[in-house]
Amino acid sequence: MQKTILYYILIFIFPFCCLSQAKQEYFFKGSINVNNNGIDWVPIFSRDKPSIIANFSLGKDRFSVNPLIRYELDGFQPWGLDIWWNYIIKKQGKFNFDLGGVFPGVINQRINVINEDLPNTILQPWVAAIVNPNISYSLSSNLKLTLSYYEILPIKIVNKMQIESGRIIILSSAMKPLSISNKIYLNWSPLIYAVQLENSKTGFFSAQTFNIGIVNSPFSISSVINKPIYFGDLSGKSFNWNLGLNYTFDLKFIKRD
Repeated sequence: MQKTILYYILIFIFPFCCLSQAKQEYFFKGSINVNNNGIDWVPIFSRDKPSIIANFSLGKDRFSVNPLIRYELDGFQPWGLDIWWNYIIKKQGKFNFDLGGVFPGVINQRINVINEDLPNTILQPWVAAIVNPNISYSLSSNLKLTLSYYEILPIKIVNKMQIESGRIIILSSAMKPLSISNKIYLNWSPLIYAVQLENSKTGFFSAQTFNIGIVNSPFSISSVINKPIYFGDLSGKSFNWNLGLNYTFDLKFIKRD
């Protein structure tokens, strides 16, 4: 299984690193979110504790590497680390297509143990890879829809509670920020998604992110709200939300000849 996953990643990701790209402009951008309740990129999964979530993206033209880092603020405990890889195959016109993936993706789970030499609870990493194709369609200059598929492939099973397979479908939208005034903007990002873990019944959910900030300021305030439509065999809160403070940056570099 491990060799199969590695071959899969190499086939789809490694060639993108080797492709020559015409532009010599590089970017480094990201956001750091400090919140009262850590909600993951799949909103049904939350930490239910204050956390810090950092997204970074480093790339050039079509190819980018995008680390996602999560920490619990209580004791600054590591929550998760995902290294996302992405290559834009088609980036012009109304239809666009890109292929992404996670390798590795690490989520630390709290496990109760009975061992005199260990604490009662330890953090045990679950490591997986994810294959992620995305198709987007621009309805107008102000609205784009994206359909994303995620196939989760565990790299190593460490205990009976670990998920052996999973798939997620997300339909999201990207809208032009709304201008509340000359200085204040509002971003609204709704999405609907489906989650199936192993052979369980699929759950359907809706989520939305609100982000309000001052034009030309790196700071903003955001809130993520998640609401189940149908849980299937999954469990979680019937209503979940958080409130966070964000810092964003966007840097560009030009390589000199």
